[in-house]
Amino acid sequence: MPLAQTLAGKLNAAQIDGTVVSAAENGDRLLVRVDQAGALALSLFELRLETDKLTAAPMPHVKQVATQLTEKITYLLEPICPVESDAEACVVQLRSTKPQQGVEGVCYYELLVKTGGAIGLCRYEKAKGALRREVAMNLTKEVVTRLAADFLAAVD
Repeated sequence: MPLAQTLAGKLNAAQIDGTVVSAAENGDRLLVRVDQAGALALSLFELRLETDKLTAAPMPHVKQVATQLTEKITYLLEPICPVESDAEACVVQLRSTKPQQGVEGVCYYELLVKTGGAIGLCRYEKAKGALRREVAMNLTKEVVTRLAADFLAAVD
């Protein structure tokens, strides 16, 4: 069974509110920091792939993975694209191209692709005059599984 499907099965467990759900196979490990779970959707703080395939990846490869993710992940509330790359730290940061505007401020997705072996997706809220803070994102379980599969495909 593909790793993303293994994770999907674990996300359907009865009591996962406030836990970290993970699935691992062949040097790849998917983690979901769950806030609350329902029958069809999750409120989660992070989806992360830890993988040996990015452990010593050079910057061009990290950029290639980020580009593949930009092209594949077109189904979130806001499209994401690279906004910054740090050649010294070997990290590419992707963010929502059109953040969700609210009365209080903005909400946006942030995805980091890092040498050392990680891809992580979080959502942040930035109120006017305040520091940003991590907030839960609401995604269907189907979308979480698709994101996990896209993370895995990008590093293969």
